[in-house]
Parts: sequence; C-alpha cells; structure tokens
Amino acid sequence: MTSIQGIAPAPMRLYHGSDVAIAHPDVTRNTGFADLGQGFYLTDDHAAAQGRARTRARRTGAPQGVVSVFELDEAQLPWAVWGAAAPELPAGTHDSPFGLRFDATPQGIAAWASYIVACRKGNVAVPGLGEPSVVRAWIATEEVEMLYAGFATPEDLAELLDPTALVVQYCLRDQTVLDRILTFVESEPVS
Repeated sequence: MTSIQGIAPAPMRLYHGSDVAIAHPDVTRNTGFADLGQGFYLTDDHAAAQGRARTRARRTGAPQGVVSVFELDEAQLPWAVWGAAAPELPAGTHDSPFGLRFDATPQGIAAWASYIVACRKGNVAVPGLGEPSVVRAWIATEEVEMLYAGFATPEDLAELLDPTALVVQYCLRDQTVLDRILTFVESEPVS
C-alpha cells in the first residue's frame, strides 16, 4: 500500500460479528469451508457485522450478539492486486507474507469469483505467488452460490456485480501476521 507524500495510511477499523467477544482471534477456529478458506474474517461494514452477530446469537442461543472492533494496519504487508493481469508483488517482497486484493474492474471481479471457487475447493494459493496471509475481497453470497453451482461463470458475475455496492471482507489466514497487523479495540453488545 502506498502512502501520500510519505505519510503512512492510518489503520482501518474492521468488525467481527459473533455471539462472544473476541479479543484474541485464532485463525484456526473456523472450519475452512468459508469463501476465502480458513482464517479470521472481518468486514469494514459495521451493520453487516451486527447482522452476523445477531444471526450467530440466534444459532447458539446466546442472549445477544457481540461485535468485536479491530484496527488493521495494511501498511505492514506488501499487497498483490489481481485484475486484468495476474497479481504481482512489489520487488523485493516475494519471500515475505503478503496480502491479496482484487481490482474493481470486470477482470478483477472475474478473478475474485474464480478465486472464491478455488478456495472453496481448498486451493487458496495464488498462481506464481503462493498462499496470501490476508485476502481482501467482496461478499456476494447469492452470486457466489450461483457460480459454485455452475449457474454462472466468473465473467457473468463480472457483468452483474458493481463492486462499489458490495460489502468488503478480510480473511486473515496467518496467525503471526494477524498478531502483528490486527489490534483489538473493543467489543460492543448487539441486541
């Protein structure tokens, strides 16, 4: 991630909805069958995290949901962007943990859709780069289900979806990286 005139970007606020507060996330806690594989999931959409917290509380019988609030320092990682061309990392960063994000173009959306299908099949590696430590992607559950069931192609989704209208999710897969770039801020009850 680049900075403007030498000023590093501020950490971004992200949210995790659950039925309990999570001050110390563990990337091994989920099953790995989610869109981006096994890892700790967050979103930049507070309302989406609240909805997830309510759903989780209903499923577990908890009296209320909880949104855990974090700050993520993206500047601590080199980022590969997948768009019209295959993703590349900045020079000198090929042997270090990296983040992956998708370009908000039709080619980037098609790459994102293909990557979701690959992740759901257990293949989280990026061709030529390996496994990203962090993935920034969009949430489009119904559309991804159509894709996964074979009713749509990645190119179909690229024509249908407007990435600016989608919720963003982050999947942190590497515990060491998570511990370095993610800071717990607080938790808030959701009724």
